[in-house]
Amino acid sequence: MSKREADQEKIQKILEKRGYKNGEVPKGKEIHHIKPLVNGGKDTPGNLVVLSKKKHQQIHKNRREREEE
Repeated sequence: MSKREADQEKIQKILEKRGYKNGEVPKGKEIHHIKPLVNGGKDTPGNLVVLSKKKHQQIHKNRREREEE
């Protein structure tokens, strides 16, 4: 399965609706897809969360470790 790129314009609009100025997350925060795009996840409000960079990194680290087992 090929890797799909996130639709930045769509994400920006979602963030604006959530109250983020100019559709940008604050410093130290990142966008996370709950269901990864590569697994069929979409750029939808229900699949996007804003997390701290540290929390985001931890989630992906945990996913990589589970895949290796």
